[in-house]
Amino acid sequence: MARVMFIWEQGSNLGHLSHLRSPIQAAIEQGHEVFLVARELQGIPTVFGNLPIVCLQAPFKQSQVFADQSAYFSMTHILFRQCFSTTAELEMYICAWRGLFNLIEPELVVYEHAPTALVASFGYGFKKLLVGTGFSIPPLPSRPDSPFAIFITTPRTPENLALLASDDQLVLKIINTALQRCGSSSMGSLSDLYGQADDQLLMTRPELDHFGPRHSHYLGVEVMAAASAPVWPCSEGPKVFGYLNVFPSLEMLLQALQASSVCALLYIRGLPGELRNAYTGDCLKFLDDLLDLRLVAQQADVVISNGSHNTVAHFLQSGVPQLIVPMHQEQLFVGLRLHEQGCAVLAYQDQPDYASEVKEMINSKTLKERSLAMAGQCALLPKIDRSCHIHNVINRLLN
Repeated sequence: MARVMFIWEQGSNLGHLSHLRSPIQAAIEQGHEVFLVARELQGIPTVFGNLPIVCLQAPFKQSQVFADQSAYFSMTHILFRQCFSTTAELEMYICAWRGLFNLIEPELVVYEHAPTALVASFGYGFKKLLVGTGFSIPPLPSRPDSPFAIFITTPRTPENLALLASDDQLVLKIINTALQRCGSSSMGSLSDLYGQADDQLLMTRPELDHFGPRHSHYLGVEVMAAASAPVWPCSEGPKVFGYLNVFPSLEMLLQALQASSVCALLYIRGLPGELRNAYTGDCLKFLDDLLDLRLVAQQADVVISNGSHNTVAHFLQSGVPQLIVPMHQEQLFVGLRLHEQGCAVLAYQDQPDYASEVKEMINSKTLKERSLAMAGQCALLPKIDRSCHIHNVINRLLN
C-alpha cells in the first residue's frame, strides 16, 4: 500500500474536485492510503461522500488584489498575479507545501490546478501526475526558449512575444531564487514546472481545450448526477435551463428571458431575494438545488451558463445550443472555442441588454444544427475506457 496525495490549489466550485473523483476512487480500489489537500473543504462530502480520505487545508494566496484578467497574456501572468508575486511570498508557500509533503511522505502526488504546489515539488523524487482541463494542464512550448502557455486571445506580435519572454524570465527568477533559498535545484525554464510531471489525465475534449487541440489522450468530462429531476414551469415556451453565478447585468438577462416568454429553470448562486421575488412567475422558476444535468440535457432546448467547463462540456455532448456569459478568462476561452465552432452565442457580463442574444439562442436554426453536428462529432471520437486508463496510470506510476 502506498500513500497518494491529491492536491487542488487554484479555482473554485465543485468542478476541480470532480476531476479528482475517479483518480481517488482508483487509488482507494488499489488499496492505497489517500490524502486530499484542498483549497475549499466544504464541497468534499458532496463529491466524495464517505470515501476513506484524510482531508487537509491547502496553502494558497488569499490576499489577491482584483485585476482585469484581459491584461493576462499567458499562464505566466496567472502565476504572478494569483499564486505569488515576490520571492519572499513564494518561499513561504514552498515551506508550507514542503511541510505537508514531509508530513505525508507520499509516493505519488496528483495535482489539480496546483501551480504553487508544483513549484514546491521541484526536486522531490515522488511520482507526479497532472489532472484537469486544458487550462490547468497547459501545453509545453515546442522550444524551451519560447514563451510559456500563451493564451488564445493574445496576438502573436513581435512586441507581445518579446514582452512575454521578458515576463517569463522575471517569474522564473522569482521561482529559482525561492527554490535556492529552500535548498533546491533551479528550473531551466518555466516549462519545467509542468514538464516535471510523469504523466497527465486530461479531463476535457479537444473541442474545449483552452489552448486548442493537442496530441494527447482526452478522457472527456465526468458530470456528477444530482438527485432531482427537472420540473418545468407551466409556460409553453422553449425550455431554457440556466446555471449561473450573479454578474453585473444579470437583471438585464432576466428581463430578456421574461420578455421572450420562455419556460425557464434557473439555478443562480447568490441570487438576491429581491430579484428572485421580482422575476418568479409563469415563465421563470428559480432553483435552490442543482438538478440532474443528464435529465436536463434530454429535455432542455437551450442552456445558459457562465462557461463552467464541465457544464458546457456536458451540454455540448448532448447537442444543446448554449448562451455563455463568461465571468473570467478561463470561461471566456471556453466560450470562444464553442462560438468559433458555431455551437454557442457569446455574451458579456456587463451588457445593457440581452434581447438579441436570447432571440438568437432560441430561434437560430444554424445554432441548433451546429450543436447537433458537434454532438455527433463527439460521439465519433475514439473512446477511451476512462476508469481502466486511470487505474493503469496510477498502477504504473506506483510500480
